[in-house]
Amino acid sequence: MKKTWRSFLAVCVVTVLLVPAVAPMALAREATTAAVGALAKSQINLEKAIQIVKTNFEVPSDYTDFSSSYNTYDDRQVWALRWSGTAERAGEFAAEVNAVNGDIVSMNYWNNDESGNSSMIPAISKEDAQDCGYKLLNRLLGQRAGELKLVPNDQEILPLGYGPLNYSNQYQRLVNGVPFLGNGANVQVSSADGQITSYNLTWNEVTAPAVEGVINMEQAQQAFVKAPYFKLQYWVSSPYRILAAGEKQDAKLVYQLTGQNGGAIDAFTGLPLELKPGEWLSADTSGMGGMGAKAGSAPRDSNGQVLTPQERQEVERAGNLLKQEEAIEAVKRWIEIPETLTLRSANLSKEWRNADQRIWSFDWHDTDSGEKKAGTPQYISARVNAKTGELFGFGLSNFQTGNTDVKLDRAAAQKLAEEFLNRIQPERFKEVALDQEENQLFSKIAPEPGNNQAFNFQRVVNDVSFPANGMTVNVDPVSGMITNFELNWGDYNLPGVSGVLSKEKAGDAFLRKRPLTLSYVRIYSNGIPGDLRLVYLPVAQDRSVAASNIIDAKTGELLDYQGQPIEKGPKPFNFTDLDGVSGAAEITVLGRAGLFGDYGNSFKPSEAMSLESLLRAMYLSRYGIWGNVNLTDKEILTKAKDLGWLKEDLKAGDSVNRELLAKLMLRSIQLNRIAELKDIYKVDFQDADQISSDALGYVAITTSSGILKVDGQAFAPGQTVSRAEAATALFRTLGWRN
Repeated sequence: MKKTWRSFLAVCVVTVLLVPAVAPMALAREATTAAVGALAKSQINLEKAIQIVKTNFEVPSDYTDFSSSYNTYDDRQVWALRWSGTAERAGEFAAEVNAVNGDIVSMNYWNNDESGNSSMIPAISKEDAQDCGYKLLNRLLGQRAGELKLVPNDQEILPLGYGPLNYSNQYQRLVNGVPFLGNGANVQVSSADGQITSYNLTWNEVTAPAVEGVINMEQAQQAFVKAPYFKLQYWVSSPYRILAAGEKQDAKLVYQLTGQNGGAIDAFTGLPLELKPGEWLSADTSGMGGMGAKAGSAPRDSNGQVLTPQERQEVERAGNLLKQEEAIEAVKRWIEIPETLTLRSANLSKEWRNADQRIWSFDWHDTDSGEKKAGTPQYISARVNAKTGELFGFGLSNFQTGNTDVKLDRAAAQKLAEEFLNRIQPERFKEVALDQEENQLFSKIAPEPGNNQAFNFQRVVNDVSFPANGMTVNVDPVSGMITNFELNWGDYNLPGVSGVLSKEKAGDAFLRKRPLTLSYVRIYSNGIPGDLRLVYLPVAQDRSVAASNIIDAKTGELLDYQGQPIEKGPKPFNFTDLDGVSGAAEITVLGRAGLFGDYGNSFKPSEAMSLESLLRAMYLSRYGIWGNVNLTDKEILTKAKDLGWLKEDLKAGDSVNRELLAKLMLRSIQLNRIAELKDIYKVDFQDADQISSDALGYVAITTSSGILKVDGQAFAPGQTVSRAEAATALFRTLGWRN
């Protein structure tokens, strides 16, 4: 049933506060104040689990297909319940009930009801959705809801899409007033009618150490800065495209948080939290022309076909590369390929990070099903530089030696690895150093059969490590064979170390973005949940701030996964100058989606819309904010032309008139071919004779569909449109696209 904003509070009450006299805790337990030990004895059967869910949520009556299962994981025991709709009314309602204490630990609801509110304009506000969430928590958790605190999410970008969105409210559990990281609740509320669409609870019954005797914040900060896991490093983001020929990727000098403990400082000792092998902590801390051709003639292949410059360039590259047999010989310089192995695949391809580089990749398999000779590999893979024959990597299957006697300890295996690297990469081996932190971790695990010893050598430039570049080697401690080698060595623009912040200043800058927070964390050992520890941990206070572990070593800015400052990344805009503006609701949605932020939180609705601003909003709405928000004006115009949106010869700063606006909108949803049909369109505007003949169809479709709304009898095709008119036209166009 379609609901309006006026009824959202009633929906919250009906959906969340249904039967307020009965609490799930009362249904779950014979005594609501039972201790944890008594809870362990209390078991919720399937019938009671169903009652608990249907008491607290309205399960659609026509979801008649019901199924259940009983699941256990660690100390979690739940009944999983599922109600499904029909072919006529598709949908699903699913919930999980704790089989020990009766807590509803999850609920997810969706339906395919097209009769509901499908508008992209929220019918209720974010604050109203938070009220719905609080009511649900109080209903389900009783007094325990007082231990939950809403995590701010002021910078959340609300996505554009068909139909209503869901507000996501995250609540952090507090124990003794201290956050228990990894424990809390999430409530999602529909923006259309205030209905709860999803609920998840993580609530562990554990003993928490008292907070008396902990070090203060200043001591924790000093310990963090001195700790070995906040290091100066060279860093490169993962490339999102293949680099052009001759192009180099820029590396950055950063301070990066490394190690297994997430930067945790023991709150009692003031030392970095030490984790044993197999241990990890559970903590959500979030809050990258041919020879011989005639002059002037285009080169042709043997069949007389004209080759493009790009095709010719690729042919010339291929002519300078090793033949397959030559590349295989390059592999055999370092690896013995037994006759029992058969070449199954050979591939010549472009290196994914570098358009100038080609790689030969080979795979050999043992296809003989007969008896195997001891010490013979079953599989070998290898990669070589297709131009120079340099070995980039290889891997061997474990040797079947029949011997389980370990003859190499960690030190002996390391010596063997270093001797191999010194033979295969003598010059580059001088530029690397063993990753001591990783080596220390592996040193705690004694070599044994089947446990290859791994060694990671990182590149060092200007006395600064470069973890993304280096070499890795695996050694079989039984056979003494090198079973794996990988070379990762790129050609980057590496900045000098002048102007780098000291470790102390970098640590201060990092902690301003992610301040140390006294927190409870749970330690897991080999996947088994253990006790709580009280630590200081760098935690983002706003859930919408990305939990980045790196800062620019020269500017102190927190960086995202692409190496861009997070402060300059995507953000929502809450426009403050839309009172009385036509289309204010639509423009508000676009702002919260991160669009039209040319002037920050001022929209300036009456100003002329520039071509760059409109095309940028069009592109971001189609291809997403992330990775695109920092595109230059030139890049935006180039992309718009490549997509066929912009065919006119215009500059980024030019203003948009109404005729151009009609064309841009229809081209963006691929209706331009229909709009350009001849002699079928007629418009009734008084100034129809002023509309360009090639724009007549665009004007007819956009005005009749409501994409453009024109007051009066004149269309005014050459009139410059305001930012408000263009933005609302884009919003309506998105409805057609979706």
